[in-house]
Amino acid sequence: MLGILLTVLFGAGIGNIPLYAGDHKIITDMCDKKVEVPVEPKRIACMHCVSPEKIMTLGGGNSILLMAQQSPWAYRLYPEIKKAQSNKGVTPEQLRDMNVDFVLYTPGMTKESPYSKAGLKTVCTFNVDTRPGSLDEYRQNFKRQISFFGALLGPDAKARADQYNRYFDRKVQQILSITSKIEKKNRPRVYYGGLHGSPLGSQGNGSVMHWNTEVAGGNYLPAALDDNHATATLQQVLLWDPDIILLSGYFDPSDDLKKNPDWASLKAVKSGKVYHLPRGIYTWDHASGEGVLLMIHLAKIFYPEQFQDWDMIQEMKAFYSEVYGKAVTDQDAERILNCLPPLSKEEAAVKAGEAVPGTAPEQG
Repeated sequence: MLGILLTVLFGAGIGNIPLYAGDHKIITDMCDKKVEVPVEPKRIACMHCVSPEKIMTLGGGNSILLMAQQSPWAYRLYPEIKKAQSNKGVTPEQLRDMNVDFVLYTPGMTKESPYSKAGLKTVCTFNVDTRPGSLDEYRQNFKRQISFFGALLGPDAKARADQYNRYFDRKVQQILSITSKIEKKNRPRVYYGGLHGSPLGSQGNGSVMHWNTEVAGGNYLPAALDDNHATATLQQVLLWDPDIILLSGYFDPSDDLKKNPDWASLKAVKSGKVYHLPRGIYTWDHASGEGVLLMIHLAKIFYPEQFQDWDMIQEMKAFYSEVYGKAVTDQDAERILNCLPPLSKEEAAVKAGEAVPGTAPEQG
């Protein structure tokens, strides 16, 4: 009878509640595929760029066997990931010899078939073909991905995922309580670029940046581009003439649009409303869990008066502490906000006016 009940529940696809069989469990991945994985995976190959961030922030950093290079803040706050190997150039056959538990991939960015043909278990972590068509869909889809990683990693991670989703809902609702009252005609016209090293590299309709901008109360111009990772043309941007330009945390901050003659005539450039977005544990504008902080940051950029009582530094410290269980200082938060790496212990001591260990104080 128990087996029949589990079969019924499994067939019904009850959320991301895993079904257990011995030391394995069956989960539903983000491509709606049923996959059997270890109850507590120990050797995960991350071939999808955003996956390591989700795993480490849910407490599973020790289980990452391979991944792409992460941000300096990720290594500072989650030192356990330093032991992970680079996934660059690793073949499916090599992964099989490493006895990985499964390979995390996303269609469109990673080809799944070479891994499955090599006998590897594959788990889809993001499906670009199911981009949300409304804000409500986005909220549900984003939380579903967090819950999926919680189910994938185990009970402790599930509890963290549930806590994140509660925080996400609370903050989104607080922001919308203000921005939802602002008429569309009174909202700033916002362009986002800077992906792939170009100010024309953007995210299009239904993307993370589309909905983050909408929550924060902006009119998202690249929504006219029907692609998740989209490329605008200079002519389009000139015709849009945005009020505000947002540049990805991946974009080189030394590339000053004010010095680029092709961009100098734009309203946002002339008024100085060009903003380089933060890069913390992950780049905030790139499907990061820190995207909830980005919504607050954007709302303060778009409507400084309406959000003047929201202290961004305190919001960040509360988020990292309450949701990720990590303590950051005011200085740390400032540096993340300005897309700067962490200071070394020696640099931090000098900045604080303290003696650097191993050095003698200067004699007067």
